[in-house]
Amino acid sequence: MLASGSQPLLSLVSEPLISCHQETQEIEVAELFDKYNLLTLPVVNDQKMLVGVITADDIISFLRSRI
Repeated sequence: MLASGSQPLLSLVSEPLISCHQETQEIEVAELFDKYNLLTLPVVNDQKMLVGVITADDIISFLRSRI
């Protein structure tokens, strides 16, 4: 990504962006991955700034730990 660290994530896209807030519960994140068939999911704070990324591997590990 070629943008300054202070640039809001939403300013970088021209279509709706699927993301989650950093306080989103794990099961809700897993549901987003399932619903939208995601490989990655941006995690944003209250100011809509990127604070991390969740990968499909993270979700698989989470779901396996619940079995």
